[in-house]
Amino acid sequence: MLALALMLRTRVAAVVCAVALALVGIGAGSAEAHAALISTDPGQGAVVTTAPATVSLSFGEPVVVSDSGVRVFGPDGARVDTGHATHLDRSSTVGVGLRSTQQGTYTVSWRVISADSHPVAGAFTFSVGHPSASRAAAQSTGSRTVGAFYWIARAAAFASFALLVGSIAFVLLCLPAALARRDVRQIMLVGWAGLLAATMASLLLQGPYGDGLGLDHLFDAEVFAATQEIPLGTALTARLMVLALTGGYLVLLCAWLGHFGRRGRAWFGALGGGLALGLATTWAAADHAAVGIQPALALPVDVIHLLAMGVWLGGLVTLVIVLRPDRASRKTGPEVPAAVYRFSSTATGSVAILIGTGSYQSWRQLGSWAAFGSTSYGRLLLVKLGIVALLLGAAALSRRWVIQHRRAPVGVGAATRLSPAVSAPAISTLRRNVLREAALGALVLGVTALLVNAEPGRTATAAPPGPTHHIVSYDTGGPGGQGQLTVDVDPAVSGPNMISITVADPAGHPHDVAELNAGLTLIARQLGPLPVPLQRTAPGYYTARGVQIPGDGTWQLTATVRTSDIDATPVTTPIVIR
Repeated sequence: MLALALMLRTRVAAVVCAVALALVGIGAGSAEAHAALISTDPGQGAVVTTAPATVSLSFGEPVVVSDSGVRVFGPDGARVDTGHATHLDRSSTVGVGLRSTQQGTYTVSWRVISADSHPVAGAFTFSVGHPSASRAAAQSTGSRTVGAFYWIARAAAFASFALLVGSIAFVLLCLPAALARRDVRQIMLVGWAGLLAATMASLLLQGPYGDGLGLDHLFDAEVFAATQEIPLGTALTARLMVLALTGGYLVLLCAWLGHFGRRGRAWFGALGGGLALGLATTWAAADHAAVGIQPALALPVDVIHLLAMGVWLGGLVTLVIVLRPDRASRKTGPEVPAAVYRFSSTATGSVAILIGTGSYQSWRQLGSWAAFGSTSYGRLLLVKLGIVALLLGAAALSRRWVIQHRRAPVGVGAATRLSPAVSAPAISTLRRNVLREAALGALVLGVTALLVNAEPGRTATAAPPGPTHHIVSYDTGGPGGQGQLTVDVDPAVSGPNMISITVADPAGHPHDVAELNAGLTLIARQLGPLPVPLQRTAPGYYTARGVQIPGDGTWQLTATVRTSDIDATPVTTPIVIR
């Protein structure tokens, strides 16, 4: 935050922060960052006449399911599924076979991995023949130990990335001579080795974490193979490959940088920037940025945000080391004041980028002011903003220090910089201030790791898809030709739906008709009519399951009611599909 001390006045900083927070509250809408269950077959609470051969679940985005990801328990509590859950007609629909025909209430427990690599779980019930008492099956919520280690691995990965990127950027942009120091080289090595270890740990932990298993499955080959099939597994593998190249880059950097001039450092900087870009992309491509609204914009914004975070926070830690006095002379080198000033310029750009990209990310993931207090994501974001406020306080101390030790420009076009005659106590004061900022930055990284695993506010507060309900009258013109149709579409979203039509007489009692046919038409796009294969399930009740509706919009359902050989009439009703 030294950049704020030099480039931003208090009022300007307040305005920027206010704008950043205001952006959080702009806009509404829906996003799918964690997979949302949109329909099941049989439906929640449905009563069917015969036991289905397969129980299926449809989600709003592609999901990954393990063999035990969908479990079905009979009325007596015994498990009655085949034990091999799999994808059905598409990547967003999963199911499992049923090997039971007994009547009563069944409980379905499910757990899948969403497109952003986070586990989503739930349960529902249906009945065969008639509802009955049932033994609710215990649903796995996952191992707390695995969850804790998984959070540690992700937080360590963020911190190591910052150390690696920030230390290299500091050396190349601010103080190339610092590469001769052993402690600076150790920071680079710790960043590289820490990111390597955290990445390998994440690869091993993702499977048990996603499937709700314990640490005893850490080295399970089947669980590890399943991890490779999800986007996060691919991204982590790619990160290991980029880290291998980065290891070679560090060796060359330490061996050759001192022998190159400015042009050679520029080439090293370009190569290092490409590697840092590759590492940051492995995060963005497998997390919240890859799904939901505006992914084409969110992906590059997330990458830029990570790079700016690394340059700033990792640079702060490196500056703390550089400000440490020499053991022999108990003084810092004469080049340090100039390096402090150059880092402040670098940090200025990083802070500005973090404000812009962070505001966009907050708006995209949170969606509304109400989500601050009503969702876990919002509450974590409030904690993060509180720590950032403390960072602003630490920045004020740095600003005061810089103003006190700034050297006025001399001559036309001369640049303002820090005086080279800064005393050792003054440098020590600055080091303590920067150390506070670095510590607060570490807390920000820890909260960020929690935010990555939390369900975004937009998804948590979005109204779940629900059925539509319409009542329309009919009159075929013949004897007993009057009545009404009750049309229900569940869940009324693009994809598979269950359409139910109840036929009732003028008194409201269900009764059969000679024939009932239905079709769907999307008039705005001249699509249809799509046939609705209705089947009689009870007197006056007609149902069509798994009706594929290939798009959102206002569809027109046309039902043709025939009450005799010569008496028939079509009736229509609009159906809104989201």
